Amino acid sequence: MDNPAIYLWIPIIVVSFLSIVKMINKGGPKGKPWIRIEKVEDNE
Repeated sequence: MDNPAIYLWIPIIVVSFLSIVKMINKGGPKGKPWIRIEKVEDNE
């Protein structure tokens, strides 16, 4: 591992992974989902 760029990417990957896990768990059984899908009317 002679490439120093790898050391800069490790924290970015960890923070991204933790943020995704937090968004998924935030909804929970009683909360709102973290992705909302809406129906689109034909005339909108």
